[in-house]
Amino acid sequence: MTHGDFCQEVVDRLKQARKYRHLCEDTLYRVADWAGRRHPNGKTAVRAAKRKLHQVYGAYLDAFRFARVEELLGGLSPSLPDADLRAACYEILQCHASTAERLPIMAGFYRDLFEEIGQPRTLLDLACGLHPFALPWMGLDRAVRYVAYDIDHRLVGAANDFFRCVGHGPGAVCRDILVSGPDLEADVVFLFKSVPCLEQQMKGATGDLLRRLRADYVVVSFPVRTLGGREKGMAQHYDALMDRMVDDLKVPVRKMAYPVETFYVLGG
Repeated sequence: MTHGDFCQEVVDRLKQARKYRHLCEDTLYRVADWAGRRHPNGKTAVRAAKRKLHQVYGAYLDAFRFARVEELLGGLSPSLPDADLRAACYEILQCHASTAERLPIMAGFYRDLFEEIGQPRTLLDLACGLHPFALPWMGLDRAVRYVAYDIDHRLVGAANDFFRCVGHGPGAVCRDILVSGPDLEADVVFLFKSVPCLEQQMKGATGDLLRRLRADYVVVSFPVRTLGGREKGMAQHYDALMDRMVDDLKVPVRKMAYPVETFYVLGG
């Protein structure tokens, strides 16, 4: 059996797991390849791949209330009044801690950001999660092209349903940026709370990704606390990480600090 065939068998087994069957093929194959190079036995490789997926994505997936997202999506329509649309999106954003904790600062952050960098014509949202549902608070023109990437087919489908509802057209794509980096030129790229996960999978991946991006601005964010609410010196750690990356990239950077999240605006 070739290594490729072995990896595909591991992928097929991973797809049988309810927790991971919604992840994109590239992600499953990447993790299967990692496990297969360390464990020649099929069952052992599958166990190692599941451990790796749980380590990297488990906390995110476990805290995600997708059934409620689907329920709320079912009530959306193009004729929905703006106030009702915002109310539904607000509740959808509450369905995961990552976006829920941003809610108190959301309107102020987008106002501050777009006053600083101007209105984008093309926006690229990497590892987007539920973030596209914050669109009603961004104050963007309907002509803006909003493209979102995520590795979960369910999130991509939900985002596209939402985009169609608000007249933006389907702009979400199921894509693993560690396998296939963005090839789109954008005015601004969002990379929110994803750097720790990227670095855990592949040390140095964030710097490589940032060097490949074709954008006037890249906005990178980090949480101030863990999902469990502990600080653990995270702000200082991520400040130091960004300092190293910015020194290497040699780009201007502006820090925007809020009580629940810290943003770094690269470029300009």
